[in-house]
Amino acid sequence: MEIQVNGGTVPQKIDWAKEHLEKQVPVDTVFSQDEMIDTIGITKGHGFKGVTSRWHTKKLPRKTHKGLRKVACIGAWHPSRC
Repeated sequence: MEIQVNGGTVPQKIDWAKEHLEKQVPVDTVFSQDEMIDTIGITKGHGFKGVTSRWHTKKLPRKTHKGLRKVACIGAWHPSRC
């Protein structure tokens, strides 16, 4: 988890971070009642993925027309497509 330290000069920020490192900081010392905050999520992005890697479908046989990493059949038509 990353936390941004705002306010003061760079040496003051470093001193504050060293002082509070691996210590519990109560929420009410950092935030006030009804204060709006911005959150940033850091995730491991995977970009635009195809159906084979995204939904773990089977690859089609080698001699398939127009691509191997596509979905060929998504279900039976009969007795009916419910």
